[in-house]
Amino acid sequence: MSEFSDRLKELIGPNSANSFARKVGLGESLLRKYLSGTTPSIDNALKIAKGADVSFMWLASGEGPKLADASLLPSLAWPDGFLPASVMKDFALIPRLDIRASAGNGSLAIDEEVIDFLAFQESWLRGRNINPKYARVMTAKGDSMEPTIRDGDVLLVDTSITSIRDNSLYVLVFGGLVFVKRIHQRLTGAVMLISDNDRYPPEEVSEANAPDLHVAGRVVWFGRSI
Repeated sequence: MSEFSDRLKELIGPNSANSFARKVGLGESLLRKYLSGTTPSIDNALKIAKGADVSFMWLASGEGPKLADASLLPSLAWPDGFLPASVMKDFALIPRLDIRASAGNGSLAIDEEVIDFLAFQESWLRGRNINPKYARVMTAKGDSMEPTIRDGDVLLVDTSITSIRDNSLYVLVFGGLVFVKRIHQRLTGAVMLISDNDRYPPEEVSEANAPDLHVAGRVVWFGRSI
């Protein structure tokens, strides 16, 4: 949401921040934080877009037309590319990050730019103990987690999980690179990174280097094109 504050100032125009805050259903102090450069949550960005009758995608990213039909919001979960506002209220727009998490020998550096949003039903997320606020979407790269995860699969990640809880799939950051692996902690303090593809042997992160291995989140869902 780069330059979000500039677009927000454009919407407020000659009006007072207080009157605009009331119009969109936010507190004035919170609105002023956004004006000063703080990035809003998805829920509050939606409130502003709906209250100001502008395109959510334009407000969030500066892309696309500014003035869209006020009854429409962008989504990838509707045949014509849009969800009516009456339906959208039941959905959470989850940011898709510009990260391809390596599931093979190759890997890519972190770049957490939001490139678009995917709509997930909020009740579905919360039914799986996923707080939409901490959910992120990214893309898998490589074949080391096949047959579970394939190259190009879309991953839904719960970033509130930053420690190992079980033998699940985790998004890991090590040396500025992003990986998807299973994790096994050894009694020695070392950590084993395990691939589902038998062609890739487990990799050991030594006890000395283990503190540099960070759990960025747990993969809670994935989807793929056919």
